[in-house]
Amino acid sequence: MGHLDVIKRTVAAARESGAAPALITFEPHPRCVLDPANCPQSITTLQEKLALIEAAGIEHAIVLRFDRGLAALTPDEFVGRLRSVMELKRWVIGFDFAFGKERKGNVGWLRAAGHEVDVVPPFTFEGKPLHSSEIRRLVNTGEIHDANRLLGRDYSMAGPVEAGDKVGRRLGFPTANIGVEPNKLIPALGAYAGRARTQNQDFIAALSVGYRPTFGGTQLRVEAFLLDYEGDLYQRRLELRFARYLHPDIKFNTPADLVQQLKRDVADTRRIVTGR
Repeated sequence: MGHLDVIKRTVAAARESGAAPALITFEPHPRCVLDPANCPQSITTLQEKLALIEAAGIEHAIVLRFDRGLAALTPDEFVGRLRSVMELKRWVIGFDFAFGKERKGNVGWLRAAGHEVDVVPPFTFEGKPLHSSEIRRLVNTGEIHDANRLLGRDYSMAGPVEAGDKVGRRLGFPTANIGVEPNKLIPALGAYAGRARTQNQDFIAALSVGYRPTFGGTQLRVEAFLLDYEGDLYQRRLELRFARYLHPDIKFNTPADLVQQLKRDVADTRRIVTGR
């Protein structure tokens, strides 16, 4: 919600200035280049981020590949590169925004250089500062409902549906396994209630993140059982939205015990997602 606040103010400022709202982002995260040991997992992949940015009203998203060469540019050099390809009419930046070598470019530098700058104050939620690190912690620990409140949306993962070993189909609960992009933040192992979206259609979905311990699995799976869906999802792109954590990844004594739990998960998912 903090980033969305900056974006909304950018769209409003563009409207006031008779300009086009544009957003500049870096890929990968600068810390992954400058401090690889502390590279943060991605709450949104680049594709997910661009979709959210467009939905928020940004007309031009500029993705700059972050490397040590870019990090070495002085503020003058960085702004010069931007000016060579666009007319900069107004900046909208967060209160702690800094850029350029040694982070010397900031609001003071921009204003001294003659730029019009809007500074967005710290975003607070229920009286507390909002940080992406806290959202990552909540997702990692399965506190998905609280993470969603800070995100302002359901946490999601998306990817192509990949062929699996059809264990779910044999149990009467055919699941779709999605491929996960590298460095994508993965929720705590367990079962979740949520939704799945494919080809502009939404379905209630019982979601699972785990290793299928009942069958001695060793490969992490992110999968979904779509309620009230019939058809083939292979090779389609599927977006999974996590609404509520149900229980940890459990190893059952028999497949029959697992089936009984799956039935409870489906019933709980329908009740949670529909509110009935």
